[in-house]
Amino acid sequence: MGDDSTATATAPDGRARAGDRWTRPWGALVAVVALTAVAWPLEREPLRRDDFPLSTYPMFAIRRKDARIVLDYVIATGPGDARVHVPPRLVAGPEVMQAMMTVSRAVARGHAATLCAEVAARLTGRGRYAGYDTVKVISGNHLAVPYLTRGERGRETVRASCPIPRGDR
Repeated sequence: MGDDSTATATAPDGRARAGDRWTRPWGALVAVVALTAVAWPLEREPLRRDDFPLSTYPMFAIRRKDARIVLDYVIATGPGDARVHVPPRLVAGPEVMQAMMTVSRAVARGHAATLCAEVAARLTGRGRYAGYDTVKVISGNHLAVPYLTRGERGRETVRASCPIPRGDR
C-alpha cells in the first residue's frame, strides 16, 4: 500500500469485491432521486396544486394588490380632522382581540351607539384626549398594504358618533 492515498476495496486476489461494482451506480441513482425530490415542487403550479405536505404558502408568496382589510374600530376625533384610535383598554379591556370582538359584535347587533357612549364616558377627564371632542365607531374597508404601511384609509362608514362629555370624573 505504501503512499497510495486512494484506497480501493479489493479482495485478497486483487480483484474488486462483488458488491463494490454497484456502489457508484447505486450512489448516482440515490443522488438523482434526491435531487428530483428536492426540485419537484418547482414545477408545480402554486395556486392550483398547493397541498400538504408540500405547500408553497401562496398567502405569503403571491403578491395580492387587491388584498383588503375590513375592520370595525373606535376613534376619537377633534378639530382639523385630528383623529386617534382609542386603545383596547378603553374600549373593552386590556386584550386587543377582546376589544376587537366587542366592537364587531356591537356593530353587528346594532349596539354601536351604546358602545360609543360607554367609550366616550371613559375618555372624559383623560388628559391625552383633552383636544378631542367626539368618539366614532367606524366600519372600515381598506386596501391592506397601503392602510397598514402608510395609513391610507379606504371607505369608512360611521356606525355611531357621540360627544365626549366634558368635566372631570
